[in-house]
Amino acid sequence: MGNNRKSSEKQLKGFLLSRFFLILAIVSIVELITVALTNEYMIPSLFIIFRFDKIIYIDGAEGLFIVVFVLLATWIVNRFFPLFHISPADINDFLEKMLSRRGFTGLDSSAEASETLKALSQEPKAVLLIVLYGLLVAVVLLLPYIIGGVVFSVSVARGIRKLQREKEAERIKDEKRRYLMISNIVHDLKTPMTTVYGYAKALNDGIVPSEKQPEYLESIMAKSNRMNEVVALLLDYVKLDSEGFTIKKTRLDLCELVRSCCAFCFTDIESAGDEIDVCIPDRSIYINADSIQLSRVITNLITNAIKHNPEGTKIKVSVTSDSLSTAEDVRIFVADSGDEIPSPLNEQIFEPFVTGDESRASGAGTGLGLALSTRICEMHGFTLKLVQKPELHRYRLGDEYQKVFVISI
Repeated sequence: MGNNRKSSEKQLKGFLLSRFFLILAIVSIVELITVALTNEYMIPSLFIIFRFDKIIYIDGAEGLFIVVFVLLATWIVNRFFPLFHISPADINDFLEKMLSRRGFTGLDSSAEASETLKALSQEPKAVLLIVLYGLLVAVVLLLPYIIGGVVFSVSVARGIRKLQREKEAERIKDEKRRYLMISNIVHDLKTPMTTVYGYAKALNDGIVPSEKQPEYLESIMAKSNRMNEVVALLLDYVKLDSEGFTIKKTRLDLCELVRSCCAFCFTDIESAGDEIDVCIPDRSIYINADSIQLSRVITNLITNAIKHNPEGTKIKVSVTSDSLSTAEDVRIFVADSGDEIPSPLNEQIFEPFVTGDESRASGAGTGLGLALSTRICEMHGFTLKLVQKPELHRYRLGDEYQKVFVISI
């Protein structure tokens, strides 16, 4: 659950950042185009239409905003502070100096500004129109930001709604999976418990012949071991998924670890009539990992190859690294020549209690091994995946192999 929450937060952050930078890039480009068109066509056209080009020279939006600012400041001072007797030229000179100190000058000189203000004062309506033009140009120049903000808001709202729908669908899916898991646990425990109870009652009632009693007791022990196996794996699965559990990483030789796992499974491989091809570099490849948990993953993959394939299956275990000096792009392969895993089982194989036996009565496995292996790999920061033909060819393991489990470190 914690991983799902972190994944959702990471997905949301990634979505917001991608949308923000996309809108920012688009707005920046549109702004440059808008400013260029405004300076080149809009402002000159407006001034020519109303013949303001006879009395005022504007070289762009910046110059227009300075003139509007100066006109408004002059009008406010002369309208509300007549006792100061400040001339428009003085106001303009002050404002020009103030703007010049900030490295920004819209008009060439105070004298030209004074002449412009004097000419405009003879046409009061022109002042109002120029101010309105300034507001119009400001709106036009702000349009990219306004539209960008609206598009960003709408896009984010839609994206969040989509993520919420996906989260709700994932929640429903997790809930169904949880109910299915409980059902599978009950099934895996009920079947052997029923057998144990029936055999124990028969023995207790004395209806089992003496020559059959060892067989009944043997069956009770086998079913009890089956229940212990299910309970132990379930406890391990819950323990790995609990927040208090942490893996203990140490520096270890991966090649030596894989060799030990192969040696541990060698007797089972021989008993099943299978072959094993071990392809591990002679040199050491050191990684940081929990040796017990990682050994568990590798051993489980080899054991699955033994259990779920016909007699005579060829199994290959190999370790590769793209770098001879460092442990970079290290992969562990556990391949076999058995049958491919059909769809949709190949997409669900890493989920809890998923097995290839729909009846769940064969006793070949609990369906928790790969789920545990996946969780252990995730806790290490590794990935575990299933690859089958034709994608299998890119690993160059051999044409005889049908599928491979790959641990990427």
